[in-house]
Amino acid sequence: MRFYIKNFGCRLNRCEGDIIAEKLIFAGHNLTNWKYADFIIVNGCTVTGRADQKVRQFIHRTCRENPNAKILLTGCTANAINRGFLDKIDEAIIVPLKMRYGIHKIIENDFEIKPANSDSTDVFVTIDGAGISRTRAQLKIQDGCDKRCTYCIVPLIRGKSRCRKTDDIISQAKILVKRKFREIILTGVDIGDWRDGEMKLVDSIKSILSQTDVYRIRLSSIEPPGLTDELLDLIAAEPRIAAHLHIPFQSGSRRLLADMNRPAYSVDDLLEKLIRLRKNRPDICFGTDIIVGYPTETDNDFAKTVRLLKSKILNYAHIFKFSPRPATKAFELKQIPSKILNERAKLLRIIDSANRTEFAQKFIGENLDFIVERKNGDIITGHTGNYLKVRAKGFGKRGEIAYIKVDGAGEMSVSGKIEN
Repeated sequence: MRFYIKNFGCRLNRCEGDIIAEKLIFAGHNLTNWKYADFIIVNGCTVTGRADQKVRQFIHRTCRENPNAKILLTGCTANAINRGFLDKIDEAIIVPLKMRYGIHKIIENDFEIKPANSDSTDVFVTIDGAGISRTRAQLKIQDGCDKRCTYCIVPLIRGKSRCRKTDDIISQAKILVKRKFREIILTGVDIGDWRDGEMKLVDSIKSILSQTDVYRIRLSSIEPPGLTDELLDLIAAEPRIAAHLHIPFQSGSRRLLADMNRPAYSVDDLLEKLIRLRKNRPDICFGTDIIVGYPTETDNDFAKTVRLLKSKILNYAHIFKFSPRPATKAFELKQIPSKILNERAKLLRIIDSANRTEFAQKFIGENLDFIVERKNGDIITGHTGNYLKVRAKGFGKRGEIAYIKVDGAGEMSVSGKIEN
């Protein structure tokens, strides 16, 4: 049978989607375009109300344009529905998160959901890489979260923090390197919380570096407490670690962070850490997530977030309007008027746009290496180690390393010609 899988949300979801796809491919099913698929897997995200809306819109569209396809909804959205946090989607067969890797068994049983259909409820699964369509591979090292930020539904959906064993991580990394993936992205809900006995995240990274010849390791989003001095020292000294960190500040106001029940950290101290790291790796890119319009956000709190982005230490930001999630502590709080919320979000996005462009412009005239992701005629695209999107004229092979002489820049993007 022909299938299609649509992944919404974070890198972790995409990683789990790769596992689902591989199991289906090995079971004899063929990956195709969603318009021609016999069944469509929707790997949903429910981190915001907008994410819920995107999932539902996609399902409704597929029902209209491919009415004969079976739709299976899994991921965080499925768990939220099963727990009563979200309304049901009548058009979709709900596959619980713990059964997502057994979808090939569900297909064999004529789409009937039974606990016995799942051949594995493991959190961490070793794969060959056949289901990965991208040139960069995600490696899941952690799942769940023990933190309880007042706005976040993820711990309620994914449960407590669990960590993958070091030997299993190394084994998976070796397979991906053998499959010619030049970049491995370490992913999870809270990778800074990774532990294996006395070992911490920095030890896991060192193990991968010493036991494989992977070209580049990239860290997915990492919470501020995870940025230990030892980890920062390793990033400063090790060129095989991508010059890119995504750190969710969420706000520039310490008072508001306390209202959010965020882990205790000083915004100023964190910025000082990043400044020190940039002295050793001048090309490094720092990104962040910002929640604008949290119910208790005052004008003064917002001003501190504006000041944070205007500092230009952070090169890009994902701006999220506060979205009340069911079953969270912030759900019942009185929301800020939409007019104020929209005005604040607009201002932050203007600042962010300038930051993105200014960062990219620093590299005009320089030679940068990148992994080729797509090729269209004599135009190839990809991403550099410091997360700049590349559009280059010349020739390169997908998955291989190429070099661009930068002669133009946009928002977190560069353009130019391929250098031999």
